[in-house]
Amino acid sequence: MDGPSGGCPPAATAAPSRAKLPLGIVFSTALFCGEGAAAAVLCLSYGHSDDRFWLALTVFFVLCPSVLVQLTLIFVHRDLSRDRPLVLLMHLLQLGPIIRCMEALVVYCWSGKEEEPYVTITRKRRLRKGYEVEMEQEVGHSVRRLATHRNAFKRMAVIQAFLGSTPQLTLQLYISILEKYVPAARAVLMGICLVSVTYGALVCNVLAIQVKYDDYKVQLRPLAFLCIVLWRSLEISTRVAVLVLFSTVFKHWIIPIALANLLVVFFLPWVQFWRSGTSLPDNIEKNFSRVGTVVVLCAFTLLYASINMFCWSAVQLNLADRDLIDKSQNWGRLAVYYVARLAENMALVILWYFFKTDVYENICTLLLVVQLLLGYCLGIYFMLLFFQYLHPCRQLFRHNVADFLHCVCCRRHPPGTPLHLEAAWLGINIFLFTYYFLFFDRDERYFYTRAILGSALAWARASAKCLNFNSMLILLPVCRNLLSFLRGTCSCCRRTLRKQLDHNLTFHKLVAYALALLTAVHTIAHLFNLERYNHSQQATDGSLPAVLSKLHLKGSNKWLNPIHSNQTTVEYVAFTTIPGLTGVIITLALILMVTSSTEFIRRNYFEVFWYTHHLFLIYFVGLVIHGIAGLVRGQTEESMEEVHPHRCAHYLTHKDEDCSHDCCKDPEFGSIPAESWKWVLAPVLLYIFERILRVWRAQQKVVVTKVVMHPARVLELQMQKKGFSMEVGQYIFVNCPAISLLEWHPFTLTSAPEEDFFSIHIRAAGDWTESLIDTFQQQKTEMPRIEVDGPFGTASEDVFQYEVAMLVGAGIGVTPFASILKSIWYKFQQADQTLKTKKIYFYWVCRDTGAFAWFNDLLASLEQKMAESGKADFLTYRLFLTGWDTSIANNVALRFDTTTDTVTGLRHKTIFGRPMWNTEFAAVAAAHPRSVVGVFLCGPGALAKSLQKSCHQHSSLDPRKVKFYFNKENF
Repeated sequence: MDGPSGGCPPAATAAPSRAKLPLGIVFSTALFCGEGAAAAVLCLSYGHSDDRFWLALTVFFVLCPSVLVQLTLIFVHRDLSRDRPLVLLMHLLQLGPIIRCMEALVVYCWSGKEEEPYVTITRKRRLRKGYEVEMEQEVGHSVRRLATHRNAFKRMAVIQAFLGSTPQLTLQLYISILEKYVPAARAVLMGICLVSVTYGALVCNVLAIQVKYDDYKVQLRPLAFLCIVLWRSLEISTRVAVLVLFSTVFKHWIIPIALANLLVVFFLPWVQFWRSGTSLPDNIEKNFSRVGTVVVLCAFTLLYASINMFCWSAVQLNLADRDLIDKSQNWGRLAVYYVARLAENMALVILWYFFKTDVYENICTLLLVVQLLLGYCLGIYFMLLFFQYLHPCRQLFRHNVADFLHCVCCRRHPPGTPLHLEAAWLGINIFLFTYYFLFFDRDERYFYTRAILGSALAWARASAKCLNFNSMLILLPVCRNLLSFLRGTCSCCRRTLRKQLDHNLTFHKLVAYALALLTAVHTIAHLFNLERYNHSQQATDGSLPAVLSKLHLKGSNKWLNPIHSNQTTVEYVAFTTIPGLTGVIITLALILMVTSSTEFIRRNYFEVFWYTHHLFLIYFVGLVIHGIAGLVRGQTEESMEEVHPHRCAHYLTHKDEDCSHDCCKDPEFGSIPAESWKWVLAPVLLYIFERILRVWRAQQKVVVTKVVMHPARVLELQMQKKGFSMEVGQYIFVNCPAISLLEWHPFTLTSAPEEDFFSIHIRAAGDWTESLIDTFQQQKTEMPRIEVDGPFGTASEDVFQYEVAMLVGAGIGVTPFASILKSIWYKFQQADQTLKTKKIYFYWVCRDTGAFAWFNDLLASLEQKMAESGKADFLTYRLFLTGWDTSIANNVALRFDTTTDTVTGLRHKTIFGRPMWNTEFAAVAAAHPRSVVGVFLCGPGALAKSLQKSCHQHSSLDPRKVKFYFNKENF
């Protein structure tokens, strides 16, 4: 949204400003005194009940912010350089806000009753119905003194709220949950703290607006105040509740989480300051040394971090700025904060839900989880509502909330990074790993197992669950028929999902890398486990691990340690047991598959990649039987009921020989059941069906009707197959049994759906393609047999869904666009009125002139047909030659004035050099200022990055203006 236009403002007049009743000062003082009084009463009750720990913390959260408040008031009023002993004494007694409030009321009462000693004139602008109106005001001495008091109390309110009230509220809520009782004094204190925090956040919002728009007369409407109060109260209360609930279950984890939150936000402004290379601001206090300035800035940063711990700080710190405030409206930072905070709250409250204790047995915990998450989302909703409709300076925003959300939702991410799917996949992995790590680290069925293995048990089992999840996913992206079904025939498949399907191979690689990482974690954890099993078996010190390792001598169901002999080594277990041997085989297969999938090997030694990739059969067989032996065990449910480890673990190491019937029995253990087959059964069956379908389609007869050898060793095959149906931009897999029975290679279809045959163009680019071209070049009476699987869908299928299309091909990458341009030719031939596309820009980048030859005829016929139909401007094509010699350059120079191109013979001249994409995109954007432009590429990754960058640079944030959507072919 652009800023308001100027217009003709009325003449500026100087009007005297009147002093306003300092209600904010009175309210801040009342909150300060009320919180201190309620805390004092509560401390008395803690003293009577001898709760010294809670007493100390309560006093600390009262005194610490109170001292900072006194220092802030002294600092703002500069009392250290003035002779005011009574005021300083009151501050020393922690009663500074009271004397300051009384001063402000006295100033207000005397304002206007006596002549001002001096008057200054201020100029402000006010927004009225889209116009900026200049205003002048006479500001008297008393008004300025009141303004100083107001500024001081605003800072006091923020400090009191986030360094005192918020931690106090968190502490008292935590105590209430532990004691299951809320006395009146504590309830009053928590209520005052919540009001104080909400008011502090409200003041922070107002301060941010006043600082960012200092030249404007800012005035919030009552509805805006109400919206901020709802936004902040919901945001802070739900955040405090989530932290308290989590801390009641994970007492030792809450401290590192809180410190991580605090330190990240604390150091972030300093990192940005150091990267900017600017010097420290010199306007904080003239009498301060460099060390004093750093101390004050650290105090500001601490307050800033404390605010962001519980809510978004409307005032964004910028230490490189003279005013220390970032005055830009950074929507991206705001979005990142709330998305991250919502994800963190969700993770914490879900972990609390799964690991809650009996304290919450009388509470509907699931409903509480839903209420907390909905409450935080509702707070975000009121925040968006305020910025979109109620912000007093929203007319000055260059882009509002709606523009930013539209930009984020409609953004096309760089090629190979399907962020929506990637984020969901990563979130599930993190949840599975965290959940099962905590489960095996805390579940009492594995108390004895952890006594031997320690935390390595949790690392091994959590990584195993993630391995199962990713093994379930690894086959789905390569089920080509499933993806084609989702792209083209599934009516519920929206365009956004189809975009994600275009990155199937990228997602396949991502999952494979995750499998490699998780396999390393799982293997290392189990190596530690085997070493600890072996150490426990050989131990003779009577410790709990040593006793547990000897239980196999007392019965078949009692063993916990799989190593039953002191002569057994770790290597023996790794290569003789089912889990050990299958683990070694799985790991070797995975290493071979990952290493042979590198770009260099796939391009130069495709056969190596092809054959080693089929080791996935060994991988899945080994995965299914890996956990059958059940070497890792836990206590059975029946044994848990009889001999709970908390009650009977001590008995194992201090057994009484004359034990009566009250003594504990030995615990019994059972294996963890194998679960991998449950995860991979469905995708394996789906992939088997996929391969059967491929084999069936490959057996169908393919007739090669025509073979054409083009320049630059490009082979064209025209074929027919019964029941074959295609769309533009699709591709097929081709196999020639005379060369290899197992190798299948993808090729884009260059024919149009309207033709009675389908064709491909094959460029010599490896052993297989060289052999295929040589086979068809040999004059034989019988044509070599060709098997075809497909067709399969790609991003180019959507080309006719755009009003304007930019087609970019590099070398042989022009093949999908040959199909598109041929189809356009037939549509013009048949006078198709349903064609949505109004303009096509075609760019072809080649290294040598021979590559142009086989495509010239199609372009020439398209030129002629469009000229005859009166749509000569429908297609604009530009051919770029990136490699040439002096003879070509001389020939072009001699025939520069001819109507046709010297290289191609076409109407459009060939351009020597690489395209200037910024120029091309700018021209398209200028020609189609309100169109949706689809950019389609079949070419290398470097070119894809350039086009993706240009798409983002030239797409307008305004949804009514031009937008470029990037699409890339992926095989």
